[in-house]
Amino acid sequence: MAGEVLMRVEELSLHAGGRELQRGLNFDVCAGEVLAICGASGCGKSTLLRHMIGLQVPQQGRVTWVANGADRDVHGDDPPQREIGVAFQAGALWSSMTVGENLMLPLELYTDLDLPQRERQARFKLALAGLPDAATFDAEPAQLSGGMRKRAAIARALMLDPPLLCLDEPSAGLDPLTSARLDDLIVRLKRDLGTAIVLVTHELESLFAVADRLLFLDVEAHTATALGPPAELRDHGPAGVREFLTRGAAVPEENAA
Repeated sequence: MAGEVLMRVEELSLHAGGRELQRGLNFDVCAGEVLAICGASGCGKSTLLRHMIGLQVPQQGRVTWVANGADRDVHGDDPPQREIGVAFQAGALWSSMTVGENLMLPLELYTDLDLPQRERQARFKLALAGLPDAATFDAEPAQLSGGMRKRAAIARALMLDPPLLCLDEPSAGLDPLTSARLDDLIVRLKRDLGTAIVLVTHELESLFAVADRLLFLDVEAHTATALGPPAELRDHGPAGVREFLTRGAAVPEENAA
């Protein structure tokens, strides 16, 4: 299933508001996989993602970009900025720019492409994300629906063709049909581009639809209590994980037929 290790998280502790959320987190992110991060509210899912992309510095532990055999500390002097694409929960598109300008900005900052080349790349990525309408390129972010803003944010995160894409609650606030279409997009990105995806989510349907592996953050134990294929953890994982993944309907494993 998974290929080369792209990122390694070692003995990571998460803190917020002066309290410890998680401790001793150890896991890898591999090429070509969708790794979902889930757990009860307040367990530190989004905080973990911010540590993984370098926005929050850990008090303990390390996040390392290890692809191609060159270790680079995500929080060091040479962070893997071009290798990690990020789409935040609310989209985080610049309201003062058109959708097209939002998408072209990473190319302007990190490449030597001229304006026509940047525009072609932006229109291609919009189409790839399911926004083929030419008018979307010149639209203001506020003119887009919630689902369209999510797709535009994913398109922007893909502009530099990163091997790793990090998505924070991409289905939050979307209706079931739009959420299902977003799941389809995630599957296509993995299948067609080989993009590895780290997905923070509390949506169980999305989790089972797209994830190869699930990292479960236990809000009471303050550490990860399970890592593996979602269906396997639902059927045979720790009791708390099975309860979460079945919305409280899990049958105790010792009593299961």
